[in-house]
Amino acid sequence: MKHPSIDKLALYAGGELPFWTRWPMRRHVDGCAQCREEVALFAEVKTAVREETADTPAGVNWERLSAEMGANVRLGLEAADAISAYRTPVDMAPAQGMSWRMVALTSAFVLLLSVGYWLNAAKKSEQLAAMRGPEPFVAQASESAVEMSDGSKAMVLQGPKSHMRSAIVTVSTTGSAAAQYVDEETGQVTVNNVYVE
Repeated sequence: MKHPSIDKLALYAGGELPFWTRWPMRRHVDGCAQCREEVALFAEVKTAVREETADTPAGVNWERLSAEMGANVRLGLEAADAISAYRTPVDMAPAQGMSWRMVALTSAFVLLLSVGYWLNAAKKSEQLAAMRGPEPFVAQASESAVEMSDGSKAMVLQGPKSHMRSAIVTVSTTGSAAAQYVDEETGQVTVNNVYVE
């Protein structure tokens, strides 16, 4: 024997079932002890709720509110039944791949965009190179030499190779570099300066 759902038993206990389902439900509940017990529990809850809400605020139409809530519950149950009864899958056409014409058109479009991008990038790099002008001169000094370069050519002033004790190296932001070398034996100081104009 198939028992009705718990929500339908609750609606039956509250007197909320539609007419065409009330009669078969009554026949089932009269013959089934388990469902009769569930309906009795729902009826007790309904009575307890009515007793608790006896002191409700005045001016609220509880009968209308109850009817609306019952209608919403019934509507939800009917919608659930309708959706569960409708189980036929929608026939969908099988997915089609791209035709060879569409592939050729897409490939040509991508090729055209690639060539345009490459030509535009080459033109931009030429413009940037023209705007940059000549490479800047760089002056730098170390413990062994003072150097000036423009990126392609360089001039180097080597410091003394023998008996080099220490060196003072200075570089300025105005475009000069200098190195001072002290010979340990003689105490002679060698100064190398480079200026960029």
